This record gives sequence, structure tokens and C-alpha cells, in this order.
Amino acid sequence: MVDTFSYDALYSEKSVDTPLNPGLHAKYDFAVAYPAPETLPLDGLIQSLQTAVDSDSTKVLAELAYYPHQLGALELREYTAEKLRTDRGFTVSPEEIALTNGSGEALGLVIQALTNPGDVVLAEEFVYMGTTAQLRRFGADIRGVAMDEGGIIPDALDEQITALTAAGEKPKYLYTIPEHQNPMGSTISAERRKAILDIAHKHGMPILEDDCYVDLRYKGEVQPAFRALDDSGIVVYVASYSKLLAPGLRLGYFTASPELMRRALSFKLGSGPNQFAAVAIEGYLKNNLDAHRDNFNPMLEAKCNAMVAALEEHFGPAGATWSVPEGGCYVWLTMPEGSDIASIRDKVFEQGVGYVAGTNFEADASGRIGHNNARLCFAFESVEKNTEGIALLAQLFKQHGAM
Repeated sequence: MVDTFSYDALYSEKSVDTPLNPGLHAKYDFAVAYPAPETLPLDGLIQSLQTAVDSDSTKVLAELAYYPHQLGALELREYTAEKLRTDRGFTVSPEEIALTNGSGEALGLVIQALTNPGDVVLAEEFVYMGTTAQLRRFGADIRGVAMDEGGIIPDALDEQITALTAAGEKPKYLYTIPEHQNPMGSTISAERRKAILDIAHKHGMPILEDDCYVDLRYKGEVQPAFRALDDSGIVVYVASYSKLLAPGLRLGYFTASPELMRRALSFKLGSGPNQFAAVAIEGYLKNNLDAHRDNFNPMLEAKCNAMVAALEEHFGPAGATWSVPEGGCYVWLTMPEGSDIASIRDKVFEQGVGYVAGTNFEADASGRIGHNNARLCFAFESVEKNTEGIALLAQLFKQHGAM
């Protein structure tokens, strides 16, 4: 028998033995981070591919025969530029947009271009754990910024930057999800955004704006992007088509000042993202964006309403509170102080309800906060399962002494 070869003495210092996620789902899965498969416009995407082939098969085949341009498919960049102009209120050329394998790659490229090990980076005190994982991977020292139901509190941000700077730890940049924030569901108002921009200029601190949930608004008014309020280059804008259409398509993008884009792209390995997916997205959205949102977003609203109503019935009497978002995928649950729903998460999952504990989103990973919080995704399950699942969650919390 041949002995198994060992790599133990060969691994790089940066490598980590990372367990593979088996992708398990609870019966009532509020732990996921995306809408249900049945909301995806599969027929429309397939038809858009067929239309593209029928209209100019030679062109489509020629594009697929080569690796994509480093910035990605021109047609989708042209469409994206127009969408940003009409939807988000700012103008960039297709040459100022880089398509990426989801918004995660876009964020990773910018993070690498701006971050040295030990750099202090600010983010909402609870924020998307995928980005904080990338920040830590590249050596950032993340500090959480105080929030309320309206997102980042400008005065707290200014005071924190001032104190850190005085201590010799001036923050490098601010990462924020201003629209339907993950995990808390908050949206920063235009007034606050202007105040935050003033603070950013005062301290010479860029803003990394993650706008990946902006298309998922089902009530209220869309707020202007940070990038639309400032044309100086201090805002780096990242967004995605994944939540609007399908996470599996893996198409995101970013736009930044020309030099920063070049610096960020220096970390990109290989060519632009999947050309086939780009053809499908551009072909579908240029004719169906409004119709898709008009169909998709009311589904999200009905699911959110069901979850909120169930929380009111089953958690309200226990003194819990929760966010009521105007879009996106998430409700942020806050149990009374002293409750620990992080430690019982696995037991509750095994009994049928999945959620992500608030400790997973704590920006600075200090372990101080989030034990009595949970992110609940209402977008994946049906209206009925949102209602049933929250009722069961309350029973299980009581069973495990959390309420």
C-alpha cells in the first residue's frame, strides 16, 4: 500500500484549513441570504440568450470564443452605465465600470488596493460577515460604528474618527451598506448621507459604498447613492445583479476614480467574468427591469409583512424588538438584554429553524455584542412558512430559556 503524501510541511503561512460548508437547510430557513428559487426569471434569462443568438449568432460566438475583456462584457457595462444614470443618479462611462464575479470580488479588489496590514477600517457595528472576512484576510483592524434604526449615526462617526486619529489610528476608509443594510435592514437617509460625506471630506476618509440591495425596495423612497451626492472620487461604488436576478449568476461591478480602478484591477486574476451570464443579464434587464421589480418586490413585501406580523404575535409580549425594513431580505431581531440566542443557535437549527446569530456580524469581532440578536431572512421562505417558522422559533426559544 502506498503511503498518503503529506503536505503538512509545505503549506504557506497564509493558508488556513477551512471547513467546507455542507449547505444544510433547516425546515424553516431564515439563515440564508437570498430570495427563493421560484422568484428567479429563468425563462426570461433563457429567452434573452436565445434572442441574442438569433439576432447575431456570429457576434455571440465570437465573443464566447475569446476570454472576456478585463472590465467585462461591453454591452453589460453600457447597460450598467445607463442603469446607474437613471436609477442611482450619477454618470460614468462604460470604461469606468468593471464587471466582477459578484460584488464580493469587487469588494475584495478594492480592499486589497486600499488596505495594508494593521490599517484601521470602519464599518457599521453589525455588518455583512462576508466583507469583514475579506477585510480581516487582508489585515484590516475593523472598528464598528454606532448605529440606530436609521443606520450610521453621523455624530458618533465624527467623534470616533477624531478620537482614533488623536490616538494615532486614523481610519483608512469607511465600508457601509446604506440601503436595506445586511443584517439590520436599515436605510441611511439622504440627510444623513450628506452629513457622512461632510465627515469623510473633513477627515480625508473614502467611503466604500455597497449598494447590492438597492433594487429590492418595495415601499418608501429610494435614497440617493453616496456616489450620486459626491463626484470628487471619495466614494467607491459597488453593486450587484445577484440579489435582483440570481446569486448563481455571480455578476457584480464597481466604479471608482481611474487610478484606484487600475490599482484594484491589478489584483484581479485572469479576465472578466462569465460572458454567457453577461449576455443573459443584459438581454433580459434592458427589456424587463421594471416588470421584474414590479413582480418580484411585492413578493418580498408580502413575506416581510408575514414575518413582522408573526414576530408581533409571538415575540412582542416577550419584550423583543425588530426592524421593519422597506426592502432587502432581512429583519433584525433583538431579544431583551441578557438573552443569549447565539449559544443555542445550533440546537434550534436541528429542531427546524435556521437563523444567523448577531455575533457573526459584529464588525470588530470583540465578542461584546450580538448575543441577543439574530438576522432573519424573510425572502427565501413562503408567506406561510414565514408565519409558521416564527411561531416555532418562539416555542424553541422558550424551550431553551431564551425568552
